[in-house]
Amino acid sequence: MTKEKILKAAINQYSLHNYHGATMKKIADEVNIKPASIYFFYKNKEELFLAAFKWILESHFTYIQNIMGEVIEQPILKIYQTIIRKTVAYHSERQNETNAYISLVNSPPAEIKPFLHHHMQHFDSWMEQTLTEQMQKKYPDISEEKIIKITKQFLIIMDGIFWEINLYEKEELERQIEYAINIIECLLREEVK
Repeated sequence: MTKEKILKAAINQYSLHNYHGATMKKIADEVNIKPASIYFFYKNKEELFLAAFKWILESHFTYIQNIMGEVIEQPILKIYQTIIRKTVAYHSERQNETNAYISLVNSPPAEIKPFLHHHMQHFDSWMEQTLTEQMQKKYPDISEEKIIKITKQFLIIMDGIFWEINLYEKEELERQIEYAINIIECLLREEVK
């Protein structure tokens, strides 16, 4: 329980102060323990933040895998719509994690950059492969090149929507999501015709 509280406090402090401003003392104060107690679980700040970021990234990855499992038999546009909407909902409900993630991606500490890069490559490869397989099943007559192109375009649109989560209020964000879905629909219509 204390270990999980420390991770959540580290994420909160990182979202507020970034890596260098999120001190062990601030984290300990938030959990109401002595800073030395953190070292019972983590040998240093780097290890603590690596565990916190790993937890954020793996939780998100698991969530997306679960979404994919729920919609895998749906039409491809429905898959894309669901991924966008549920990803936005997930990140909107977890503001501290999202802020920490955005900060991490914008300026990753050198010690954590290799881990982040590896995770992002793994996530993108999995998403690309999964969506490509679904496109190939649902549209066997489309060339693999076109399918990969649509999939990569979708991932770029997803990245754009992700960055807008903190920029727009709920109604505006909903309009942005609709625009993104319209773009995907147009891309699919163009390639599938």
